[in-house]
Amino acid sequence: MNGEFDFQIIANLLAGKGEGKKKLELLKNFLKENRCTYEVTVIDTPTPISKIPKDDKFKIQKGVICIGGDGTVSETVGYVVNNGIKVPIAVIATGTANIIAGTLDLCPKEDSFDFLLVDKTRKIDIGVAEFLSEKNYFLLGVGFGFEENFLRLTKEKLKSKVGILSYIFAALAELFSLKKIPIIIENSSVQIKTNICLLTLLNLQPVVLKHFPLFKHQEIKGDDGIFNLYYVENKSYLKAFFGSLVFHIFGGMNFGLVKSVSGSEFSLDSPVYVGTQIDGELRSKLPVKISLLPRQIEFLI
Repeated sequence: MNGEFDFQIIANLLAGKGEGKKKLELLKNFLKENRCTYEVTVIDTPTPISKIPKDDKFKIQKGVICIGGDGTVSETVGYVVNNGIKVPIAVIATGTANIIAGTLDLCPKEDSFDFLLVDKTRKIDIGVAEFLSEKNYFLLGVGFGFEENFLRLTKEKLKSKVGILSYIFAALAELFSLKKIPIIIENSSVQIKTNICLLTLLNLQPVVLKHFPLFKHQEIKGDDGIFNLYYVENKSYLKAFFGSLVFHIFGGMNFGLVKSVSGSEFSLDSPVYVGTQIDGELRSKLPVKISLLPRQIEFLI
């Protein structure tokens, strides 16, 4: 297919509870009514979107529209970066939690797609997580220990049954079985060796429900070229329990139970097997090197 298109649509029909197909049809009708041209890439089987090669026979003029959940958004960022695409990304959220869209206030209301016609964008830092066998791009952050364990419980047992509330139920259950993980945190300024039960490196301050940010830390900006890394040491179960609890609920007022360090790059390693989550998706195991993409990515808002 030759020519130019206003938009490329990447529609993940596997995300969430099947809303993607409905949203895709509404979006196509909207674009036709407004005389916008488009090309559609439908994802209806498990596919690493970031590894899809762009068709060099057409040029995208205005934006890449992502229909899906948080994992789809992160993978679309990878697709844009890996193919050298310079146009903004627009998000039509159809996932379970839609934390990225909620955090960046990208969710259109009442199926209104008018924002696609207004050239209003926000630039966001993009993180790069490099494992031994794979590379992932992220907007929210990277986590393990408690952060990875409750997400695994969510995806394996609860998500299909209770939707977004599964994140809260799984987190409460995981609080009573916190594990001790030896960890090495390094960058050009620090080298920390300790035992933790929770570690999260954040680029954005995630919002799960409308008025429930997971981490109430004002220093987390998303466009300042800095990652904020937090961890709770596991020196005793009670300190680990209360540290994990107050970190998620009270944020900055954590009574000295949460340690933090900031920087533009980190290396994280452990002598034991440690799985990770990136932007709410289960990913590879440590070690991992984390850095910033040299350029920010624009999002239509």
